Amino acid sequence: MASHLSVGSGSSRSKGNSSSPANLVCYHNELAPLRTVRYDGPTKGKRFYGCSYWPEQRTCGFFKWADEVDDVRELQNIVVEKEETISELEHQVEMLKRDMDLMRDKVKKLKAKKEKLVEEVEEMGIATTETMFELKENNTDKRLMITLVFSWAFFTLVLMFK
Repeated sequence: MASHLSVGSGSSRSKGNSSSPANLVCYHNELAPLRTVRYDGPTKGKRFYGCSYWPEQRTCGFFKWADEVDDVRELQNIVVEKEETISELEHQVEMLKRDMDLMRDKVKKLKAKKEKLVEEVEEMGIATTETMFELKENNTDKRLMITLVFSWAFFTLVLMFK
């Protein structure tokens, strides 16, 4: 991972002056330039990637030898893929939250509609009961009339046969 060897064994190239064929990024999430060790020693001439802000004070400490880049590149690709997955999942969460809000609104409207329909059904039940009582009263009146008519007819027959 990070190594502080770059501080004592780096080139004098400044930020942005070097190309980075591997497209590595430092911990500042900026392109890590490819540099060459210029100090005398066993690593002189060896190429490395370092923080884009090195040798400034705000270096993040990123360091990777150029011949070890494949491992870092793979890890950075994995990180990018994971970040994309996280972004997609966050978008899905936002969409689900929006859908949930819409569903809550629909449920509220349906509950209000249900309450209104229950009230209407109760009113219809009361009206139906009143109508049934009126019909029963009418049926009672009809029965009385029929009974009266039959009793007059019976009385008339009795008087006629006497």
